Amino acid sequence: MIIADRRFFILLAYLLTATICYSQSTNTLLVQNWKYAGVEEFGVMKPPDSTMKNDGVQMKADGTFNMIKNGKEINGVWSVSEKTEIIILTDAKTKRSMTYNLKSIDEKTLVIEYQTPDLVRTRYRYEASNE
Repeated sequence: MIIADRRFFILLAYLLTATICYSQSTNTLLVQNWKYAGVEEFGVMKPPDSTMKNDGVQMKADGTFNMIKNGKEINGVWSVSEKTEIIILTDAKTKRSMTYNLKSIDEKTLVIEYQTPDLVRTRYRYEASNE
């Protein structure tokens, strides 16, 4: 019985250590170039139209971002709360903040959600870009 308990705890410690060593933080995953892949509203996925073909966001390690949204450039600062999974982008010119819920992220895909004051939710999908 004692030997089985020791083996269990050794295995548990190994798995926990491996998980900690190989997992990436949300901040680390966010810092890259993201190309706009489409929007999901009311469960319907829509690809980018011609005005959005160059849209995307570049998240930098120094906490700044460059975004092209509907063909217009926005620059500012960003922050993320890993606990609440909320991303805040603040426009440098207008000082207006845009708050997004982080729905999913990995090395290749980013999905964020914006909720309007009248509770309409829109999910924006991005793909990692080498540009």
